[in-house]
Amino acid sequence: MASSVTIGFVVAATAVSGLLAGTNIDRLIVQMPAWEQVGVLAWATYSREADLGNGLVLYPLEGIGGAFLTACAAVAFYFDRTAPRSAAIPIYAAVVLVLGGLLATTQAAPYMLSLREIGNDPAALQRAFDGLNWWGMVRGVFQVL
Repeated sequence: MASSVTIGFVVAATAVSGLLAGTNIDRLIVQMPAWEQVGVLAWATYSREADLGNGLVLYPLEGIGGAFLTACAAVAFYFDRTAPRSAAIPIYAAVVLVLGGLLATTQAAPYMLSLREIGNDPAALQRAFDGLNWWGMVRGVFQVL
């Protein structure tokens, strides 16, 4: 049986990453298809208030916090001689997936952050929406897995 430290980090990483996965599923399956129908101007208005408002606190806490806790779980597992070695592949795969999610976020974030400067130009908003949607899907795959 793994140590309480290893188990604690695995549980905490799972909980925080689970919240992030749920956020991604909602965004990919519910929100983005709806915004495609409503239009990019409405999406930009909402996103400026939500994603660039409270989302600037919540989403990094989920993403970076989940990544940090996942890394801590992997380090604790590595040094925990009581942990079952059969857990190695899932724990180390989680680290790879977390890193993939963070890397995809570095590509998605500039599209969202660009909403601060691009005003209400429909073509620029459509490019921002499309870029965020694409990289959001890539990021979502990593973060949900």
